[in-house]
Amino acid sequence: MINSIKISTISNATEDEEKILDAISYFIPDVIDEEDIDMEVIETEGCFGNPINIYSAKLKNKKAKITYDYIINMLKQNEKNVENLKNDVDLRIEKNALYLRFDKQKAYLNECILSDGDDTVRVLIKFKLFKPSGKEEEVKRIILERLDSKSVF
Repeated sequence: MINSIKISTISNATEDEEKILDAISYFIPDVIDEEDIDMEVIETEGCFGNPINIYSAKLKNKKAKITYDYIINMLKQNEKNVENLKNDVDLRIEKNALYLRFDKQKAYLNECILSDGDDTVRVLIKFKLFKPSGKEEEVKRIILERLDSKSVF
């Protein structure tokens, strides 16, 4: 059902790399081994020539499913997150993917807060669907069903 997850963020040269990595790893459960995470850092420049880094952690298949459940459970611990996601789920889905953004500073402090700001940790969840059409509706159904379920996993 879950094909892959990509967790990424952008950091300016003034930001502490360890804190950036902590904010990303907050969304990955402890049961996932480091070797199961495809970590990438891209060094580039901002609009005004300032150095920036793009950090990405990618997980696939079973590890992605475990991470998806973990993220949904964190979301469910804050009723405001659940309501926000339910209200704008259509805006966060494209084809077979769910796009989430979380407050990067809060993630570093081990808090899971959806955000529409600029300083975020982005989570891209790709679903494995076998229907030739209606993928967005199927993704929406899967997400809402999981948000409404009482089970932890």
